[in-house]
Amino acid sequence: MGPLTNRQVSAGMAFFTDFVVTGAVRGADATSTPAEVTALLGDGFVESRTGLGQLLRCYDLVEVAWEREGDGLRGFYITVQAHRLDVPLPVDELAADLDRAGFPLVEVAPDGVGCRRFVRADSRVGVLVDEESGQVLALTAPAWFAPGPRGEPSPWPREAGRDRVRHLAGLGAAEREAWARRRQPDEADAAARWWWFLWTSCRQLLPGEGARRFGHDRSVWQELGLWLLDACELVGVLDRTDAVCETVRYGLLEPDAAVRACLDAVPVSRADVATRESTPYTRENLAAVNASRAAKRLTLAAGELLPRVRDRALRAEVEAWLELRTRLM
Repeated sequence: MGPLTNRQVSAGMAFFTDFVVTGAVRGADATSTPAEVTALLGDGFVESRTGLGQLLRCYDLVEVAWEREGDGLRGFYITVQAHRLDVPLPVDELAADLDRAGFPLVEVAPDGVGCRRFVRADSRVGVLVDEESGQVLALTAPAWFAPGPRGEPSPWPREAGRDRVRHLAGLGAAEREAWARRRQPDEADAAARWWWFLWTSCRQLLPGEGARRFGHDRSVWQELGLWLLDACELVGVLDRTDAVCETVRYGLLEPDAAVRACLDAVPVSRADVATRESTPYTRENLAAVNASRAAKRLTLAAGELLPRVRDRALRAEVEAWLELRTRLM
């Protein structure tokens, strides 16, 4: 397959709607390795490295980035830089095309600096739009913003969140539950924002204050984080996949337990999982596509812990899933 060119992606709307629906360009997505991207998109690219150890590869409009992980690289994002198009892409036309296909965009809170933001949550694609002109600036997967409370500015100050989390860290389980019953907002949307605010406040402390305290009372912060994530899942801010991936990211379980949680959360068996070869990206197949996406995210999260996993059966199961990675949706 030849290299990706500006002329090819400027030819019609299908390229952009396909990216929003799939989160991929010709099968290359944010989890693809540099070698896999070359095989899928060709060798007509320019590469550069940032001071943070990131590798950035540019194919005219398409950019793929990786970040340093140990001695290797981990996929970071894939972006279509629509602002470089010869003919601008109006968001209204893109949204209408996606509506017709049965994959509508959802608008989230504006960024406050002149841009509107849209997201397709299942493919985790974010669309950034110039607020004044309505032209699409960029499409990125995974999106760094999300619908609902995760995409809205917090109504509470950051320091208030940290104070509440520090207080919660000193309470026992029954005291925390009583504290939450007294303070949780009654209205569902407000309660969702409140729990998300508490979790984000907690995770901001984990790399600093939480990490320092791990030497003495690691279980306190682990238990608090898991409790907050359970609450976020209960009120619908996070789904099961998101909650488990957050658990892994912030080290709230020991490696074997975290990998077991990932595998338990996979919603489909390896024998039945949808693949790119077997299942078209259509509205009728959305449940199967999303189960495949969840399996991919969860096994990738588990894969990061494999060097520290003791249970051989767990390692073997994760490795079997990882062999399917490039075929999953």
